[in-house]
Amino acid sequence: MRAIIHSIHSQVPETVSGLGRRFDAIVSMDSHLDVSLGGDDSIYPEGLRLIVGRTGAHSALRNITGGLSALKGPKRRGSAPELIVVIPEAMLARHAMDVESRLPRSLRVSDQEESISSAVGFLAETLGIEVYPSPPRALQGLVRRMARTKSWLLDVDVDYMHETQKEVYTRIINPAPGVLQSMSRVVEFIRKSRPEVVTISEAKVSAIRDPKSSFSAFVEELRAAGYQIEERGVYRDDAEVVRGISVCKEFYRTVSARLMLQHMDAMMRGDVEGFQKAEAAAAKAFFRSKGYA
Repeated sequence: MRAIIHSIHSQVPETVSGLGRRFDAIVSMDSHLDVSLGGDDSIYPEGLRLIVGRTGAHSALRNITGGLSALKGPKRRGSAPELIVVIPEAMLARHAMDVESRLPRSLRVSDQEESISSAVGFLAETLGIEVYPSPPRALQGLVRRMARTKSWLLDVDVDYMHETQKEVYTRIINPAPGVLQSMSRVVEFIRKSRPEVVTISEAKVSAIRDPKSSFSAFVEELRAAGYQIEERGVYRDDAEVVRGISVCKEFYRTVSARLMLQHMDAMMRGDVEGFQKAEAAAAKAFFRSKGYA
């Protein structure tokens, strides 16, 4: 059994693709829905494409395993493994309401339960991604389910766990008790369900290298459970990742989101070309000003 450590979540799909295995299922534990509807990452400098890809890691896992998005063509029944994203219910609600807040007012439902239901339905029907809200649903339910699955992989973005929040790149600030999952329950799930491969991501390099960190304690639990620990694509230090995340967020906030609002009416009519051209032109100037070629 293998446990493979990465720096950022967008490195995981390439690793899964390179394993040369067909899994019947992939279970991904995360405090975020890393879903993209196919934005053009080529407008970002090459050095930032992996980092901006963090927000689309679940979509990438779906695509590299043969689960064609309904937005791109008909789904081939039975050809793709299940993709189950395990996310705390409170974080799912936050994601759903955040997405809705960006829609024109006429399309907002302004009801949290309805927003969550709409988001879950869209992910299942359009992208082939099943959402498993945990907490509050127990991971024990997934243990029983995965016992009936021949070959499967577990993907852990460590910001899913409460104990590692100070050691990750995108932490959840001051979560209420019970919002995030505990490390002990994740370890218990792994010990009972025995995935063949565990991919791990989003821990800071400083935490990976610190033998006293919560992350290192998690890795030692996996080692004790019989997993061979590997590293793939771990950065030299945190500075490059932290700066890249900051620059990508600033571009979205100050450039991309502003242009999206300006072009919203046209995009609602199906005309996205104007927005894409404007965004690509603005991206060149923005990233040049930040020192990226």
